[in-house]
Amino acid sequence: MKRQLLLTLFFSLILKLAAAQDSTLITIDSDSVQVKEPKASKLVNLDILFRAALNANNFGQDDSKLNANLDDARIMVSGDYNDQFSYRVRFRLNRSFTPTSLDNASAALDFAFLKYKFGKENKWAVTLGKQSAMVGSFEFQNNPIYELRFSDYVGNILNLFVVGGMLSYDINQNHSINVQLYNTINHSFDRLLSDNGYTAGELEASKTPMGGYFTWMGSFLDKRIDTKWSYNISQFAKDRTNHAVSLANKFKTARQMIYLDLQYSYYAVDHIMLGSSVINDFYGRTGAERTLSKDITYKSAILRYDQFITDKWEIALKGAFETVGSKAAADGGLGADFRKNYTYFAALQNKPLKNRDLRFYLGYMGNTVTYNKNVELDSKQFNRIALGAYFTIPVL
Repeated sequence: MKRQLLLTLFFSLILKLAAAQDSTLITIDSDSVQVKEPKASKLVNLDILFRAALNANNFGQDDSKLNANLDDARIMVSGDYNDQFSYRVRFRLNRSFTPTSLDNASAALDFAFLKYKFGKENKWAVTLGKQSAMVGSFEFQNNPIYELRFSDYVGNILNLFVVGGMLSYDINQNHSINVQLYNTINHSFDRLLSDNGYTAGELEASKTPMGGYFTWMGSFLDKRIDTKWSYNISQFAKDRTNHAVSLANKFKTARQMIYLDLQYSYYAVDHIMLGSSVINDFYGRTGAERTLSKDITYKSAILRYDQFITDKWEIALKGAFETVGSKAAADGGLGADFRKNYTYFAALQNKPLKNRDLRFYLGYMGNTVTYNKNVELDSKQFNRIALGAYFTIPVL
């Protein structure tokens, strides 16, 4: 009931804004007062991001299952009031609207921020609110409905949408630098542990559970090559600091696109819990014995290639290799790269409308998790054959 009421109020506001004709900007010059009315199409743009498919999960195995699934459904409202002020709001229809315990947002809300440009030629910008993490990842930056299967890095490791502020500076039309400060996680220290069945042990919550991204974005060869490189520092537990480097690289032409994302992350305390879960399971820890592991490393290499074969047919290929490692077993860890994750998909896609972001696809996607021989845990395997479609619908 609450969700229906929120959506009703939300769409009512959109329609009122789109119909508004009296919003004005007043500029004054030496001769006269000029009044300019921003167009509704500038003030309010409404897009719906949608992907649905008929999925055959674990095809050919005993636990195989056929079902129709709404993979993703998001609504985005955006607008530019003038050359300096803009806003973006996007949320997911198949996520909970319950506020998170730290930042008072919700899992359904991807972002809701205001951006203000200033300075000479508007080269400076400040962004405030819930926003995308400024991480070096083209997998994350890509339209989410395009990614039929996410890597662990984007799907399980990163805090993708963060509450905070960002200061940006455009060095020129091809290069910019960005500094973003944000909450390390969206839940409080105690809530994150209790929700996932962990105890604090000797750990204490950080007094400043915040992080910072320092990001350079570059473009070369007439914008055919793009880079997005970031360094991240953050804290979750007191006196224990995390570090990460992410290097995203992309090449694109009118008929093809390829990106390669590389990352290395060191977590002084593993609040990501992928490594902690394996270590606790290996040692058979239950209840109050389950604690977060220390000095965990995550490494990823993610490669995607898209190629138009004809004007309407294209192929999309993606593969990712990721590892989790820790200190030697003598310190309670399981050594380097004790968990390996492989993510992959291949899809044949049809784009029937030249000027619309609509695609029908037939794809195979999978995920394999293996462990080192000294880790006596069973490997995990998932595969899916999907026949579906995705569409970015420009409503307004």
